[in-house]
Amino acid sequence: MVFLCFLTFSGFSKNPEGKTFLLIFDKAELKANRTSTDFIELSLMHLFSTKAYRGNSDAAILVKIPYNGIDKKQLGDLFIRVNDKKVSPLSEIALQIIDLDESKTTYSTLLSSYEDRMLKTKKANKALKASPAP
Repeated sequence: MVFLCFLTFSGFSKNPEGKTFLLIFDKAELKANRTSTDFIELSLMHLFSTKAYRGNSDAAILVKIPYNGIDKKQLGDLFIRVNDKKVSPLSEIALQIIDLDESKTTYSTLLSSYEDRMLKTKKANKALKASPAP
């Protein structure tokens, strides 16, 4: 009986790792639908941990799901609010849905290269500020 209780409690105490997805959007399509990654993120942030990115390249949203029971297809079937008047499945508005946990090494490499690039940029900016202007 004690062993059964211990086994039950140890099963419930484990935290599942979860999954991480990268949603990539075409900026021209977002503009045609009169929306943005920030607006789409509002539909997802109530369910999952999210972070929207935009810049010179395609717009993206990083989605962290706290459990492993969902795949790219299921996430793509999730209905989101595209703009004030339109609701559609995520797969119709997202250019690509990438399961980053399928290739954790690639994800780690991308993340470290981004951090390295940011560190180099900060160092370069400090060097420019430290050198006197001609």
